[in-house]
Amino acid sequence: MNTLRTILLMSFFYFCATLSIIGAAEPKADTESPQEKVTLKWLGTAGWEIQPGSTKILIDPFLTRREPSANAEWKTDKEAVLKVINGAEYIFAGHSHADHIGDIPFIAKRSKVIGSRTTTNIALTAGMDKSQLITIQGGEKFDFNDFSVQVIESQHGVLTRSGRRRQPKSEEVLRPWSGPTIGNAFVEGGSYLYLFTFGKHRLLHQSTGNFIEENLKGLVMSQSLPRTAITTGLMPSRFFIPNLSSFIILTSGGPFFRKEFPGRT
Repeated sequence: MNTLRTILLMSFFYFCATLSIIGAAEPKADTESPQEKVTLKWLGTAGWEIQPGSTKILIDPFLTRREPSANAEWKTDKEAVLKVINGAEYIFAGHSHADHIGDIPFIAKRSKVIGSRTTTNIALTAGMDKSQLITIQGGEKFDFNDFSVQVIESQHGVLTRSGRRRQPKSEEVLRPWSGPTIGNAFVEGGSYLYLFTFGKHRLLHQSTGNFIEENLKGLVMSQSLPRTAITTGLMPSRFFIPNLSSFIILTSGGPFFRKEFPGRT
């Protein structure tokens, strides 16, 4: 195991040990102006709602909570979605499996959707307008009104067979099609991390249990740990980033303040 992965693993165990302590604390009183505040809401799986100021951002929003059937038409649980989500200006897709993008066409009535070519083609098939879609391939940087974001090429989990680990090749959907969206259409289509900047705050979203080590070197190693406490759990929760320079890692298991990158899967 090389040095960076050793650091990641040590960081993970350290923060697991301290999470029970910091997780018990209450968020600090709201002392920021609306322009400085960033609100985070975990939606379950890899889904997040982020609100810097008046702008609402969704990442991998999935509330249907069921697996797609390979040869059946995909149906979003509209009632489950509407209980939690009420639109957004921007929606980001980490990769194109159903539990990351299956609910996006229903949610994105007037949203800009940022994702891979596969995400774009599935969204077009589901009836979204081309003007709503921004297709990425890694390396892009976008400046929006209340935030900026850097797209980082990543990868999905590894397979272990007969004691050997290998990285499977990512399947893609190369073009939209006529007809319904069938369950087996939700292939990976490439995986991406998003590094957001909200004023003084930086936030990295990781939608899978894997990453490309070279693409992450030097991003946040000099950042110090923020002093605030947050809570995590299986139900969506809200908390505020304090008015200080901070870096947060968002993963599928909940939020973690980190000095290094997470080693969890």
